Amino acid sequence: MMKSATRTPMKVTKMPQQRELRTQPLPSSKQTEKASDILAKTMEPVHVFCRLKPLTSDGDLCCIQVINSTKIILETPFQVLDNKQASQNETQYVFKHVFESQASQEDIFSAVAQPMLENLIRGHNGLLFTYGVTGSGKTYTMTGDANHQGIMPRCLDTLFRTISDNQAKRFIFKSDHLNSFEIQLEADARLDRHNENNQYFKREFKRKYAGPLIPSQGSCDLTLLQGVNKDNMYAVFITYVEVYNNSVYDLLEEGNIQKNLQSRIIREDANHNMFVHGVREIEIKSAEEAMEVFQTGQKRKRMGHTVLNAESSRSHSVFNIRLVQAPANSQGELVSPDTTTIRIGQLSLVDLAGSERSSRTKNTGLRLREAGNINNSLMTLRTCLAYLRENQQQTNAAPKMIPYRDSKITHLFKNYFDGEGQVSMIVCINPRAEDYDENAQVLKFAEMSQEVQIVVATPIKYNRCLASNRGKANKLRKTPLSNLNELDNAEDKNFDADVRLVYTLGLSFPEYKIDTPAQAESSIKELTQYLLRRTEIRKVLRTDLESKFDRLRLHLTQMEKENSSLNCKLASLHTCYKEELVRSCALESKIRVHESCINLLNNKVKRRERQIGDFKRQFKHQQTLLDKQDEEKENQKKTLKAKLAVETDKHNHLRELKHATLEDNMRFKDENLSEESSSTDKSSAIEPLRIASVTTAISTTRNTKYWTPRPIGGPTVVDRRRRSFLASNDGHIIKRNRI
Repeated sequence: MMKSATRTPMKVTKMPQQRELRTQPLPSSKQTEKASDILAKTMEPVHVFCRLKPLTSDGDLCCIQVINSTKIILETPFQVLDNKQASQNETQYVFKHVFESQASQEDIFSAVAQPMLENLIRGHNGLLFTYGVTGSGKTYTMTGDANHQGIMPRCLDTLFRTISDNQAKRFIFKSDHLNSFEIQLEADARLDRHNENNQYFKREFKRKYAGPLIPSQGSCDLTLLQGVNKDNMYAVFITYVEVYNNSVYDLLEEGNIQKNLQSRIIREDANHNMFVHGVREIEIKSAEEAMEVFQTGQKRKRMGHTVLNAESSRSHSVFNIRLVQAPANSQGELVSPDTTTIRIGQLSLVDLAGSERSSRTKNTGLRLREAGNINNSLMTLRTCLAYLRENQQQTNAAPKMIPYRDSKITHLFKNYFDGEGQVSMIVCINPRAEDYDENAQVLKFAEMSQEVQIVVATPIKYNRCLASNRGKANKLRKTPLSNLNELDNAEDKNFDADVRLVYTLGLSFPEYKIDTPAQAESSIKELTQYLLRRTEIRKVLRTDLESKFDRLRLHLTQMEKENSSLNCKLASLHTCYKEELVRSCALESKIRVHESCINLLNNKVKRRERQIGDFKRQFKHQQTLLDKQDEEKENQKKTLKAKLAVETDKHNHLRELKHATLEDNMRFKDENLSEESSSTDKSSAIEPLRIASVTTAISTTRNTKYWTPRPIGGPTVVDRRRRSFLASNDGHIIKRNRI
């Protein structure tokens, strides 16, 4: 075991053809030549997006009209037409996508930055910069504010959530300060972790102020990125520099914030990539930690107040996210010590300072000098892209020398424009009519930039005879069975992976052409290294094969023993099977008999059910008839009761009339007796006749059809008239029957 004092980190070897090996090699030399031709034709243009800033007031005149999601029209305002400074009324421009003023930060991140993050995970480089006039929203698009996160914090948050399960321990990857990385042993990394606990940027962060760009304060999309290799270990490093007055400064330089920063130089590494030499590169393990480092750099960034912008960026800021990855070892727990398999991807987020016109900003002194340097660097950027487009379009003519070194910002990104990675640009437009001239220049530059083609390179894939998903398989294999059953994820419960070695010697044998002694020497060294790697792989595979043979023999012996015991069990089970078969046949015959009985009973039940249904219908019919008869009887009963009441009333009335008549007769008799005492002579002559008449009236049955009965309650008017009539006619009594 090595002591921590003797630290011998394994450095990535720099080979002359390493840049060519970044593309996927093919089995033979002929196929390699074909692949180089194909890769030379695999190009894509610079992706240019347009974002419109909302107008500050409704009274502002707008010079931009959006046609659809990819086209806008620049309309000439009336002030310019009056001065005759425009040759046409409107100009149409086409972009990859146009974000209107109501577009959210999440929409811009999903369309612009998320594909570049996925390329970063796959080992590609990417450059994303915002371009526009001062006050057009470039810094807001890149960083955002407390409630609306920009591209940079969303990139960090999404990246760390994607690689959270595959992050290497701190200081396993260590920068060599030459734009490359080393792989340290676990003991050396542990010692560095112990020493860094006392440093400011490496301790547990406790924010002393409510910073505007903490990822947890904003709403980030929970979508994870594609392209993560579960068998790789990842580490994230960041740098933050600014280009101020055509000088490069490290915003993360150690020391006090008020310390005067030292200018840095730009150098080229062994892979012909440009980098800032001596810049501080910090390993980050969370998005919150990255934002804390970014806030520290923001305090050192040059900002100034101008007429057009209260917080104007006076420098170009470059925030680099470097993702280092390497395959894990055979157990999937630690990084493999083979440094040749390291892949480095870089995403540069650039916030360019806005172009200014001194006639509008009224700058003087230092601000005027800053504006001049900003405009010169932006002009150099336009010139470089214009020359690059001409060289790509005119293949027969002699290529122009591209002046990358005229500006630090173009010199720093020389490798991107030469074909290393993807380049995207967000053009920020303030649609006010006052910014028409500046917007016209910005849109012309954007239109020209889309014609520049960038070569896309595919990183190499190394074959190390290791199975995929070995880290997850070993983790689940070490998990106790009881804990494995408690896992919430069904995929983890049913996960099955083979972590054994893959039997292959790697890539095919390369072919080399030896023309000079120098080429012969370098080719011999490379072939020697190639053969040594194949020999080591062969030894590992042979050892693994012999161990597999031993395990196979032992397994076959155990299988023979188990086979003999299983044969005995099989014979006994065969006998039991025959007995059970006979029993099952008998039971099946019984079942058939019972099923036939059940069918008969079911048929009988169905017949009974039909009979019951018929009886119910008959019963219902009879019940209906009885109800009708009862109803008729009730009606007859009511009729008879009514007739009986009428007859009873008539009988009572007749009885009352008879009684009244008797009373009248008795009164008449009494009256006559009194009269007879006074006129005995007169009554003697007619007495027989009167008595006969009264007797006839009483005994004769009266005609009820024409006779009106006498009401009850004493003599009526008719009775009085009758008495008066009997008393008249000179004392003669005449009895008249009134009809």
